[in-house]
Amino acid sequence: MNIPDDPYPDEAFPWNFYFNGVLMPKWGACWGLSQISRYLKLDMEWDNDLGHRDVYIIECRIDHVGVPESADPGVFLYVIQEVLFILLEHRNSVMESLRANPKMVEAEEVYDGLVSAAFQMRALVMEQRMAFWTSGYEADQEQLVKSMELARLPASDPRHVPPPHLSNFQSTLTWLLKSQKSQLHRLAQSGQFHKKWRRELREI
Repeated sequence: MNIPDDPYPDEAFPWNFYFNGVLMPKWGACWGLSQISRYLKLDMEWDNDLGHRDVYIIECRIDHVGVPESADPGVFLYVIQEVLFILLEHRNSVMESLRANPKMVEAEEVYDGLVSAAFQMRALVMEQRMAFWTSGYEADQEQLVKSMELARLPASDPRHVPPPHLSNFQSTLTWLLKSQKSQLHRLAQSGQFHKKWRRELREI
């Protein structure tokens, strides 16, 4: 059996990064290289409606390859401004992290790409009130633009497709509810509870 070649080989890293369909500066999606998560106050802000948890979530998704991603534009605006602050406020320690990475050839180039891309993403999300991105090749850019176009259509249009972050949320919620239902039905069959509760569990 032949195993197909990886369309995104490690030696091609970093792949082109597109935000709202626009090619961003090289290294613009490589937030992990700068270790942004080191500066996040996740323990202090875990229960905030909006905060560093959102920065962490988008940091985990910003470099996804070959798949369109998205976020609420207001949330992304907060996140990208927080990332800009971290990169600029902690420039010296960020540069130390970049220089310490054995894969880095030129830390200054990576840092410049990260900051320049952040400024451009901020401008695009302010202008277009959308936040869509992907990494990869021209075909991935085309898929991203198509995803944006379908999301812009009215919800009443049969061609409308929600942005990826909304589709992913709904898909995850549906899966979790189905899993909970199976677990609760299993409890109903365990014989541990009285008849009324067993009936209510089965009706879930």
